[in-house]
Amino acid sequence: MTVEFLIYAVGGGHGHARRGLLLQQHLAQRGIGSVILLRPGSDRHFPVSYGPRQYALGIDDPKLVSLLDKPPPRLIVDTFPQGWQGEMSNRLLAHFESTYWMARYAKTVDMHQPAFGRTLLPYPKGREEWGSHSATAIHTGYIVDASHWRIGTAKRLLAVFDPEGRCGGRLISAFSRAASKTGLNLAYHRLIDRPMEAAKLLVVGAGYNTFYELLGLAMDIRFLPVMKRHDDQFRRANLFGLGLTHLDQLLPWLDAVSPSRIDYAEPDWSAVASALEV
Repeated sequence: MTVEFLIYAVGGGHGHARRGLLLQQHLAQRGIGSVILLRPGSDRHFPVSYGPRQYALGIDDPKLVSLLDKPPPRLIVDTFPQGWQGEMSNRLLAHFESTYWMARYAKTVDMHQPAFGRTLLPYPKGREEWGSHSATAIHTGYIVDASHWRIGTAKRLLAVFDPEGRCGGRLISAFSRAASKTGLNLAYHRLIDRPMEAAKLLVVGAGYNTFYELLGLAMDIRFLPVMKRHDDQFRRANLFGLGLTHLDQLLPWLDAVSPSRIDYAEPDWSAVASALEV
């Protein structure tokens, strides 16, 4: 399989790796090869491979010299148009015949990037996290895959999912007290290595992948956004009215009837293929 694309998916969280690996997978399913550049360790939850992987903190890493000496003709950059460390210059972009920017919202990034040939927005039209965007940008729907989530319905259970272990004992006790006041029991989870059950699901953090993966599962869900350098989790959660920022918001949600399902858009892989001209 000829390597046609270099996918730059370097970033601080696992979401960049997940998005890049999904792109690599769908290109491979079309018979198109790609090599993906990842931050070391960011893909440890994604062992299945659909092509070669390279590891670095930036595209200027000396061990990538041979790759960039004769690079694939096309480059896809996720989230950070200048690179995660600001290392991606226009001179470097000129090594590639075609360049594409996967424009997940970042508060430190300017939406208008003339150095890239095409901009892909990983949102459905009307649900962009950007305040404005290029008129020529192509909407692809959310670039996520929720198949690894296994969540069943338990009528009397509040599940708290805290993947980064941010909740201390006092906060977990507060969750438990609020749950008991509404007739619910508390289940606290750090991992999703086994099935979860919940009538109400509270997620600590609202990163792009976790947020949109769970949004499509039609759960009665709320998110506790976390302050991040690049990602605006508060903005994301508030676009859907799903953010909790104070403990006094918890009890009214737990005591309320589950809402109707939020409109959701599946990934539009045909739009991705069209945007990438494959």
